[in-house]
Amino acid sequence: MTTLYTILLIIGLLLVSVGIVILSSYIAHKKRGLSLDQDYVRKLLPGVDCGMCGEKTCEMFAKKVTDGSKEPNSCKLIRPESAQKIKEHFKPTYDQSSKVVAFVKCKGGCKAVDRYNYTGARSCAIEETLHSGPKACKYACLGCGDCMKACKYGAIKINKRGTAEVVRSRCTGCGACIGTCPNNLIEMKPLELSVGVVCNNQSADPAINKKCEVGCFHCGKCIGICPVNAIKIVDNVPVIDHTKCIECYKCVGVCPAHVISRL
Repeated sequence: MTTLYTILLIIGLLLVSVGIVILSSYIAHKKRGLSLDQDYVRKLLPGVDCGMCGEKTCEMFAKKVTDGSKEPNSCKLIRPESAQKIKEHFKPTYDQSSKVVAFVKCKGGCKAVDRYNYTGARSCAIEETLHSGPKACKYACLGCGDCMKACKYGAIKINKRGTAEVVRSRCTGCGACIGTCPNNLIEMKPLELSVGVVCNNQSADPAINKKCEVGCFHCGKCIGICPVNAIKIVDNVPVIDHTKCIECYKCVGVCPAHVISRL
């Protein structure tokens, strides 16, 4: 009988110890302002507080991911396998999400050659009427910000390269920007999209790389390396079928002009 009491006492002490550890961990998380889910995300982040995701710290970014306002791949430094673990952890949330955001299919800007110097009014619509704008690539973003002015939510900015870029966490998917682009470079894409073709060069001109350093010159390497045949050419532009894409990012690494990018 004494042996039985001893065993029960040991089991009881072990359960109390485990309870204390769990409670201590929970209290620590609460003191830091993080839930258990947020702490799970934070541990999978790089932890360098670089700010490229739009948040000041990785902890703030973890909170955004947990409440669904940002997706893991908004972190530019996260490992693909870590992003996948986070998505799996919140799978019901991501699977039920149907939110779409604007997507700009050009990142040329200063990487694209100018044919002439334009000194008139800063408007994409006006510039486009003058020989399709100053850019050597007629499909290029003109960077005047017509789309930015149309956005009521501050979700579009002109980046350092001089091209329009969508702040995905702010975009409401209203579509007001789409009609303002004379080169039809803006379309709606799912928020959970993690890879995209950031070019709309429909020309078969083999010398496009002399006109734009980040323009697609149709080498076909992305198609050849995709393990699930998720990429095809439509109007001379690579198109990713995101119902097939497994987010392996092999196409990102093989693209010589860096046309395909992680988002």
